[in-house]
Amino acid sequence: MAANPPEKTPRRVAVILGTGGSGRNLLDLVLPLLLRDREIEMHGVFLEEAEVQHAAELPFVKELCRVTFSMREFTSDQFERSLALRMRTAQRAIAVLARRAGVSHSFRNIRGPAVRLLRETASVSDIMVFEPTLRLGTTMPRPRRGEPRIVVVVSDLESGRQALLAAGHLADGRAGRICVLATGAAAEDLQAINRLCAEGLKGHPSSMRRVRPEGGVPALIEAAHAAGAALFVIAATDDLLEPATLQLLRERLRCPICLVRQWSGDIPPKQPALSDATA
Repeated sequence: MAANPPEKTPRRVAVILGTGGSGRNLLDLVLPLLLRDREIEMHGVFLEEAEVQHAAELPFVKELCRVTFSMREFTSDQFERSLALRMRTAQRAIAVLARRAGVSHSFRNIRGPAVRLLRETASVSDIMVFEPTLRLGTTMPRPRRGEPRIVVVVSDLESGRQALLAAGHLADGRAGRICVLATGAAAEDLQAINRLCAEGLKGHPSSMRRVRPEGGVPALIEAAHAAGAALFVIAATDDLLEPATLQLLRERLRCPICLVRQWSGDIPPKQPALSDATA
């Protein structure tokens, strides 16, 4: 009697939403990835940072409208209700995204220091996507006309392969939407990166740029901004998950960030469900 084949472990995709809004732009960017694999578990997380929790405990707080720059005052009870509303909005948005993609999902609300919670989530996820911190008076930049540009960092060939595979799915298979930033040892062998692109992207990226390794993460962030990044994809290495590095990404980048721990193999795209095709 033939043995049953081992069960496949679902790929874990964590989508982190914060108190700044429903994250509609982030969810739209993640959808093509979810449509590429039949075996995905999506874990939606509403991240309530420790600083926000502290503000909710004050007698009153002030919120600056990012559109009109007018100030309005909340009591602590009103602020807690506002946070609860944003959490429910995020939960509904995650449920809608899962239904559109046809994947299973969970949702939870977590409170605490943002960087620590991001590190913990990244360690148990194949892919984690989150938005940068928006300071008072700032907004996410409007995307450029045309299809969103996905910037992927390749610093070594193995982790770079994983990041390129994920970026290819996020780009819905269109390599022309991708810009590659080559740094570290990988920047010395662009031919090897071209071979990785041919394998993982099934095409050529729109551009490939060398970034000086001595410039570190700030140089990568500057290059991503120059490339007009709508999504920043990078391997979740131990060095990248250092608290100072994660904090730098959250504070300096102006687009969603995708950390890739592993995404091996290529899987044919999932056929849309009848409800998806007729919606």
